[in-house]
Amino acid sequence: MAVREAAVIVECANKSYGQQNVLKDLDLTVEKGTIYGLLGPSGCGKTTLLSCIVGRRSLDNGNVWVLGGKPGEKGSGVPGPRVGYMPQDIALVGEFTVRDAVYYFGRIYGMEHKKMTERFEFLSSLLDLPSGNRLIKNCSGGQQRRVSLAAALVHDPELLILDEPTVGLDPVLREQIWKFLTDVAQQGTTVIITTHYIDETKQAHKIGLLRDGQLLAEDSPDEILRKFECNTLEEAFLKLALAQYEIPQRRPPPTVSPDVIPESRQIESVYESRETFNAVNGSTDVLTKKEKSIRSRNLSRSRYKAVFIKCIQQFCRHPGGLIFSILFPIIQVVAFFLAVGHDPRDLQTAVVNEEAAFSPFGLDICRRSDLQTTKLLKDGTCELYMLSCWFLEEMENKELVQTVYNSTEEAKSAVATGKLYAALHFAQNFSEALGLRVAEGEVADRTLAESNIRVWLDMTNHQISYFIKQQLHKAYESFTKRVMRACDRPENIIQIPVNFHDPIYGKKEPEMVGYMAPGILITIIFFLPSVVTSTLMIGDRLEGVWERSAVAGVRPREMLNVHIVLQSVVIVVQTIEMMVLAFAGYGIPSRGSNITCGILLFLQGLSGMCYGFLLSVYCTSHTMAFFVATGSFYPMILLCGILWPLEGMSGGLRYFALALPFTIPSNSLRDMFEKGASITDSTVYNGFLVTFLWIFINLGLILLRLKYKKT
Repeated sequence: MAVREAAVIVECANKSYGQQNVLKDLDLTVEKGTIYGLLGPSGCGKTTLLSCIVGRRSLDNGNVWVLGGKPGEKGSGVPGPRVGYMPQDIALVGEFTVRDAVYYFGRIYGMEHKKMTERFEFLSSLLDLPSGNRLIKNCSGGQQRRVSLAAALVHDPELLILDEPTVGLDPVLREQIWKFLTDVAQQGTTVIITTHYIDETKQAHKIGLLRDGQLLAEDSPDEILRKFECNTLEEAFLKLALAQYEIPQRRPPPTVSPDVIPESRQIESVYESRETFNAVNGSTDVLTKKEKSIRSRNLSRSRYKAVFIKCIQQFCRHPGGLIFSILFPIIQVVAFFLAVGHDPRDLQTAVVNEEAAFSPFGLDICRRSDLQTTKLLKDGTCELYMLSCWFLEEMENKELVQTVYNSTEEAKSAVATGKLYAALHFAQNFSEALGLRVAEGEVADRTLAESNIRVWLDMTNHQISYFIKQQLHKAYESFTKRVMRACDRPENIIQIPVNFHDPIYGKKEPEMVGYMAPGILITIIFFLPSVVTSTLMIGDRLEGVWERSAVAGVRPREMLNVHIVLQSVVIVVQTIEMMVLAFAGYGIPSRGSNITCGILLFLQGLSGMCYGFLLSVYCTSHTMAFFVATGSFYPMILLCGILWPLEGMSGGLRYFALALPFTIPSNSLRDMFEKGASITDSTVYNGFLVTFLWIFINLGLILLRLKYKKT
């Protein structure tokens, strides 16, 4: 069977999204060196059909042949440099200049810099582009569409697919573009174009009228007008649309002679391979396997270079991203060390000191320099007087600020109204009763009560009340030692019979900040890359940059690898910033290897970046990614042991918490900080193993999604 040379053939194409049939038994043929106008209302399947032609979606049934091969087939060049694609959306990076946008796609296609410059100057003149240094986001809608068209034309492709290229352009420029498309078609380039301006397609060699996923007609504009006896294409389209549901839904027979276009309506293609497909061959078809391999490697390097430069320019021209990535870790770490984990200060307490109030000098007695509180008698006994003053001095040393009240009712009322945190009461005979209690052991209940210091606390604030309790115990310990020394007695005789020696690890009086710091550092280094990665990748996808780059030939793993390299550099900077602030700035102890600590933090950053990738491929919008991120970060922070020990959780919840990305690595980092543990210790290498495991889990889910996403 003689077959006319064709660039694109679609056979019995069927495509559905759920219950919605988008393409129904569609057949389409585009000959080499022609302009094919695809007309149809919104939602008729035009964009889906174009996506299948460029290899970004696959058909449920049917076949697509493009430039002698199937899209996505190895060596087909589709997606890739043989196709120039302009989507309906702008699909350009807003932080690009006009020149950057065109050069980006030129680099993807492996063009030399000199050739890119020549093509840019030519296209600037042809399309009346804005200044090359103007940012895309500062251009008008019409200017952005012209730049988008230039990006599709920069490499002079064999097949040019343009989705609404002339929307928003003035008639003079539209006519100029059509003249250019006619010229390139005469030189052998195949053009598929969709447009809302139906009269424009009179300049096309062939048009296809698409409605509800079916091709109602496919022929030259003049032949369609003649066949349906219409004066305008709009009238012909209307007549076909009305007739679509009045007769059996079958495509009209082709007007081209059967010996030119194959008559085949079977789902099984008559073209079994490239060798049996009598169609246009690209320049790669004359290359040897070795030459093709070299060309493939060169194109891969060009794509890596293009994506690398894109990410650098995108990042550097986004002030918010720079501040977030570089300064935000510093701000967070400084805020943590300044505000969290330190002992409370200037805690206000109410004091009712009846012992001093009923003295000859009243409450001022505690300020007298000649006050003698203890007196050692000849019989070896010790006379005690105004010991409440000594206890209040010890309270001042513990930074408990005192406010004097006349009665316990007033003091408790001040605590109840939130003015103060605690109230203390000293009985009138406090010193005398305490002396009798120590000397005799067994005393009357009244004496026992008068020797006690009564305390009322506001227990609604757990941290404050616990700290005041602790400070009062310390004040009592110092007070009793002072009294025993003054009475020439052993200091520890009335201390609790529990002696705390120097701790095996850590300080005798540690601050909470030392315990929380490792977990906070890991949380920050995980959180920042995940947010930056998900934001950039979702932004690129929503703007169409990701999809358009993929049509140009950029592979998902190339995008992934470039982003990993660049983000890794940022994570290294963030790691160094946080470690310098923690160790040098705020004196967090580091008894282990700083290099091992840095590597663990860096790997946690990589894990966060992979989690950001995961969000970007599974979430359809920034809002959804934000909800998922927020909904996952808070449970991870709450359960990782930073805020409350795992030992306080139930057994099942504890095991779940141990499986989270932060929990075991936080313990590993803490052991390196406080205990000097090394990588050979199980508590440390378990943290590394968990981190690697989460990296691999995230990457696996990402690759799985990317593999099955093309539907």
